[in-house]
Amino acid sequence: MNIHYEQFSSSDFVTDDAFLNHYLSPTDSSKAFWESWLSNHPEKKEEWLAAQKLIEAVQLGLSEYVRTYLSKEAEESLLQRILITNAESDEKEVKSIPIWRQSWFQVMAACFILFLGLKVLYFNKSIQPESVYEKQMAVFAEEKLTEKVNDKTTIDTIKLPDGSLIYLSPNSKISYVNNFGKENRTVYLSGKAVFDVVKMPSKPFYVYANELVTKVLGTKFEVFSFDNEKDVIVKVLSGKVSVYKNPKFDKVTLSNIEKLGVLLKPNQQVTFSREKDFFKKTIVEQPILLIAQHISKPTFIYDEAPVVAVLDEISKAYGVEIIFNREMMQSCQLTSSMEEESLQDKLNIICKSIGATYEIIDAQIIINSKMCQSN
Repeated sequence: MNIHYEQFSSSDFVTDDAFLNHYLSPTDSSKAFWESWLSNHPEKKEEWLAAQKLIEAVQLGLSEYVRTYLSKEAEESLLQRILITNAESDEKEVKSIPIWRQSWFQVMAACFILFLGLKVLYFNKSIQPESVYEKQMAVFAEEKLTEKVNDKTTIDTIKLPDGSLIYLSPNSKISYVNNFGKENRTVYLSGKAVFDVVKMPSKPFYVYANELVTKVLGTKFEVFSFDNEKDVIVKVLSGKVSVYKNPKFDKVTLSNIEKLGVLLKPNQQVTFSREKDFFKKTIVEQPILLIAQHISKPTFIYDEAPVVAVLDEISKAYGVEIIFNREMMQSCQLTSSMEEESLQDKLNIICKSIGATYEIIDAQIIINSKMCQSN
């Protein structure tokens, strides 16, 4: 999956492995990559450099400055990463072994590693930790669950008793109670699936996926939640969903927990880091047009059109919130044809034409512009 660095803020860069590896231990290939990327995205150089300053601030212990960009947990995690990398780079060279002893030493080392590996493998096979999905199944086992497993190489379509559809990806599985829809509509997922839920206001639809719970009344959304992955991702295709953390694997009252959740609208997604226990809300990688049937699709062809009106049209078409200074951009105009361009490309064209930049924060697009440089 390609990483869209052009959407990154300084705080996003410092949590990215490729950026951190380059800063802490640069290589010829990493230098070539970032030089090429910055050459193609000069508008992001300021944030890229700001990310380097942020890492330096973490190294110097300037927590007050760092806290304006990162949470305490994120700062501690970043500092730990820096310390580990520095320790590895400063590690003293092992004293060389005489040539006549190397063969004997290598054989003995290989035997020991093989023995240790077999022992660990045997231990892991005999004691496999329960996955979150299995723990949930154990709690609700008395309710007689129906399980569907997709061991094929293609997506499997599953129709639930209430008419809702689940498009289950390969290597994924779901479970639900046999009397699904009579008292509640709850599904347990391990893997990836797209849900097309039938509206039933009196009976919300719940999806339990590792540490997250997704609640909807009727909508279409995607959940990515494999047991061996670090992140759980929920993407909304239509409607609205509420996503929140499931604190423990038992039957708890959800009303209070839901208030702490994240509300998602179409073209929005949330990524939950299982390691850092952290939610990150943003816009999906490829936003789609959300035009109602009775509204004609915009052409996105402009001839000296006010940029303010262009941004309003794009905001409505994609269902995303675009924040900008209307007064400052009132005199800006745009002449461009953007019929086939993605949302990101449209924003890049607009920003380049008026000398502005944009960033995505909490699924909102923020346009940064001091003044209109050209029409």
